[in-house]
Amino acid sequence: MVLKLYADTKGLLKRAHAIAGEVRYVGKETDRKWEEGDEISIAEFAATEYGQKGRVVASEEVKAAIQNIGINKCARESGFDRKNFIRKLTRDIPVKRNSYTDFVRWLQVYKTQIASPTAKKSTT
Repeated sequence: MVLKLYADTKGLLKRAHAIAGEVRYVGKETDRKWEEGDEISIAEFAATEYGQKGRVVASEEVKAAIQNIGINKCARESGFDRKNFIRKLTRDIPVKRNSYTDFVRWLQVYKTQIASPTAKKSTT
């Protein structure tokens, strides 16, 4: 039985239980910019994970982005191979983790470039 906590809750409360998933080793080093504040890159922080080897499958968000952009355009602009890498992502075939991370990073940059069309120079 779990009791909801309110300002006027009385009586014996039980501990909330947490069940651990997989063990993940993360880096504990921090950037000194955090101490100074007013740094925008803090919102983009991702902890370094150690021991994450192997292959991963693309998320639904990445697959949808590839379909919206187009496989050939993704391959041409990202530099990744269309027949091997990009198609593996769309077909739920595992790819190397580092390559996937690089592609997701390119995808984020691509989305920001599309969001701000002034970044591209028009040739007229």
